[in-house]
Amino acid sequence: MKKILSAAIILFVVLIVLFMALINAEPINVNYYFGTLEQPLALVLVLTLFIGAVLGLFSSLFVILLSRREVAKLRRHLKSTEQEVMNLRALPITDKH
Repeated sequence: MKKILSAAIILFVVLIVLFMALINAEPINVNYYFGTLEQPLALVLVLTLFIGAVLGLFSSLFVILLSRREVAKLRRHLKSTEQEVMNLRALPITDKH
């Protein structure tokens, strides 16, 4: 059921993008530092979205890597703490009064 729902959402998004590309087929002038380029509006929008997604991925990659490093450190600490608890449980109980 989850796969069908995700496939339906992906199909819906692709159809929306396709219809938007057909409606916005007029060429526009894109001015950048080295010159001017004439491209269809839909292509400019899709490329801008793609570039934004890639930049967002790269900017969040640093945070993701730091989080994974911290999780690995905490897992090592947990493992050593569990080992210490097991060692303490294995000690005999002595009563000295």
